Amino acid sequence: MSTSLQQVLKKYRESSFSESDKGERFERLMQSYLKSDPAYSHLHKVLMWSEFAEQLAVSERDTGIDLVAVTDDGDYWAIQCKCYRENTTMSKETVDSFL
Repeated sequence: MSTSLQQVLKKYRESSFSESDKGERFERLMQSYLKSDPAYSHLHKVLMWSEFAEQLAVSERDTGIDLVAVTDDGDYWAIQCKCYRENTTMSKETVDSFL
């Protein structure tokens, strides 16, 4: 039996004991997805922000970056993960706040 992404997200929303817990679970899910989906095979590494900051010996304070991906070409991607309710529409302001 396969599990859909919607089923996984529903379980995360129902079983998380806080918004922070839900966010951390979702970040780990996105990290796993980016590491395993063939569409992202050009990513050499996908690290949690805390792992990346530790490797560079920089502050782990919340910068809005949740994941850092390193491509095979050596480019870095800053990734912000959001686990909004199912029917939520992201506003331009939400996206702009990260950029």
